[in-house]
Amino acid sequence: MQKGTYIVVSKATGTFTCRVGKLGTLAGDQGYYLYVGSALGSGGVKARVSHHLRITDKPRWHFDYLRPFLTPRRIWYCYSLNRYEHQWASVLAGLSGAVIPLAKFGATDCPCNAHLYYFKTEPDIEVFRNALTRTPLRAMDLRIASVGEWCAE
Repeated sequence: MQKGTYIVVSKATGTFTCRVGKLGTLAGDQGYYLYVGSALGSGGVKARVSHHLRITDKPRWHFDYLRPFLTPRRIWYCYSLNRYEHQWASVLAGLSGAVIPLAKFGATDCPCNAHLYYFKTEPDIEVFRNALTRTPLRAMDLRIASVGEWCAE
């Protein structure tokens, strides 16, 4: 399985309130939620993202708590043995309209402010890709898949 970093782009069609384990409560609005993660374990990106696409009764990751309120739309990802989630979260934070809906979401084990970002409108992957070109990650092979394409692989 290929290891790497990913962003799950999901949409909320209405407002919601979600308790996220011990982290706290997220009061969500209609719009787009981008969750950044990395999968460097044995299952790789495919297994981790596939987990995030399902609703689970026993949440393991912060995103599992949020998933019932969202509809995943796209996956942005790259295959690499390096962990890029921190750099990607930093780039997302710098995009126009980015809001952290709950501090430390997905980032309790790292110095990042969060690995979840909210946008009123869906961010364009090309804007994200262009922002990456201004970092040391500029040569990265960033890919995109719809949820349907991802599940068909």
